[in-house]
Amino acid sequence: MSVMRWFRFILQVVLAMCVSAAVAQSVDKNIRDASGIAANAIKSDPGKHPDTVRWKLGGNASLNFSQTWLSNWAAGGEKTLTLNSTANLFANYKKGKFFWENNVALAYGIIKKSSYKSVKNDDKINVGSRIGYQMAKNWYYSAVFLGKTQFSTGYKYTSKDTTRISDFLAPAYFYLSLGLDYKPFPSFSIHFSPIMGKTTLVRSNDGTVLKTSGLSDDLIAKGKHTRYEFGGGTVFHLAGSLLSKKVTYNTQLELFSNYLEEPECIDVIWDFMFRIALTKYVSSGIRINMIYDDNQKTVVKEKDPDTGTIKDVSHGAKLQVKEFFEIGFFYAF
Repeated sequence: MSVMRWFRFILQVVLAMCVSAAVAQSVDKNIRDASGIAANAIKSDPGKHPDTVRWKLGGNASLNFSQTWLSNWAAGGEKTLTLNSTANLFANYKKGKFFWENNVALAYGIIKKSSYKSVKNDDKINVGSRIGYQMAKNWYYSAVFLGKTQFSTGYKYTSKDTTRISDFLAPAYFYLSLGLDYKPFPSFSIHFSPIMGKTTLVRSNDGTVLKTSGLSDDLIAKGKHTRYEFGGGTVFHLAGSLLSKKVTYNTQLELFSNYLEEPECIDVIWDFMFRIALTKYVSSGIRINMIYDDNQKTVVKEKDPDTGTIKDVSHGAKLQVKEFFEIGFFYAF
């Protein structure tokens, strides 16, 4: 996957006015002169006006690589090649009490073994957009959009067979919510949403993909590929750095309850990243992703004892966990 490059620019606000009074008779004249100078400065350089639109663009990218090669190795083993890549981009806009924040999180990883074809061990496309307007100190009216899917086909591998369980936009999850944001400081926010819609989309016709994606059996029986849910939720986000930005962290917890169907069953998505800079371009880090969705069933192929045929059997929802420990190239911009 190619690493996207963004040009980063920040419009800094620098405006200083100094008014000094020498004598009582010249106070009015001095004030008028100072105001005129400030107005001319603003006209000649709009980027220095405190209310000027400000965009902040940036992000980071990482590339991690490992390789194992064996020749006549008595203890046994396999040749392997592993490649993992990530990219996190943001574009944030702020003017007065209004803000608009956008982010994209991408990840893709592959493992190549000597006895198997290449298989992926990481695959993520997450996009988010948040619009808000300040209503009081630290409180904002807000609307949030979240989208989640993957790049390519995913399989579940067992000793007996290979089962296709995902693909691009199969599934895809979209959230749209209205509510309030509490932001006591820039790196931390809580989004409270009493009105949240969730859409599950499955582009594939594969029966196993449909069953593992969160669609109900009645929708699948009717040939439907989309599930709509209405409820409420909360999104917690924390990001920051320590030790002169040598240590960075980013975590987001998303909770969703469907008002119309089993509201006590809370969907949970938690993403966590912790990274330490070893040199200017090399870092070590850990990434953890956890998902619990009562509609995403664990499907296993089992043999019917009566007919002897192989069929998909659902074993209910389970906690999904994915963890990566990485050392490799890292670049922030």
